[in-house]
Amino acid sequence: MNIKSLKLLRIGALILGWILLITELWKVCLLIAYYHNFLNIDGGGIALASRISSIFFGLGTVFLAFLVAAVLRMIEKKAPVSGSNSRRLMIVCCLSFLVDAIVRSCAFILSLPDIMNLFNSPDWVSLLPNAYIGLPPFAPFLYAASIFVLFTHFSKMVTFESEVA
Repeated sequence: MNIKSLKLLRIGALILGWILLITELWKVCLLIAYYHNFLNIDGGGIALASRISSIFFGLGTVFLAFLVAAVLRMIEKKAPVSGSNSRRLMIVCCLSFLVDAIVRSCAFILSLPDIMNLFNSPDWVSLLPNAYIGLPPFAPFLYAASIFVLFTHFSKMVTFESEVA
């Protein structure tokens, strides 16, 4: 792969990361502004938990975009450039996905009585407020684990390749 295309990909990942960061900051501001609305509606705690989960998932995505930019820089330089900073990005990315998974799991546990009620009244209108339950709460655990494993092996590979060359 050509160095210029790698540089363009890295710059694209950085721009994407900054756009995602601004979007997440906007979501946090909206959550703070409308916090009282979530508590006044029926099932507001679960709705608030899903919003918080969305914010942590978005933060994980932001840090993943910056991590991809760091990996592309390592590939571009053919050396482990700023390895400690990249490792910190990976840890923060994994932690935000893990917090998202914990919040999703807690929301799932809190909504178990509603799920049990769905089996007693199978009308389709009652399914709509609980549509988010279809997303598995354990998926962000898999994201965090795969990011950790892939980045760790990739950084070891780049370190070995730079020592050999």
